[in-house]
Amino acid sequence: METLISVLIILVVSSIVINVVAISLAKKGLTKDENDNLIPDILEEKFKEMKSDVSNRVDRVGEELKDVSKALKEVGNQIGDVPKALSGNKRPGRRTKK
Repeated sequence: METLISVLIILVVSSIVINVVAISLAKKGLTKDENDNLIPDILEEKFKEMKSDVSNRVDRVGEELKDVSKALKEVGNQIGDVPKALSGNKRPGRRTKK
């Protein structure tokens, strides 16, 4: 219980220190913050860049997963031909090109 209380006290004190430092840097003009939300504008810009990059990656992963699901369906359709091939019967369908 004492450990939990000490961790909470450390978290509260560190958040207060971080906020005081952020406010003092903004007041001195060392960080640019046009909308006064205590988040420097450069961090907001970097976040927007990262967000667009992540969304592009998510889209690409989605496309690849669709391709994989199509390939798995095709494997499921073809798996029934393996026992037929093992039995020695001729292959149904078109002849393969040589």
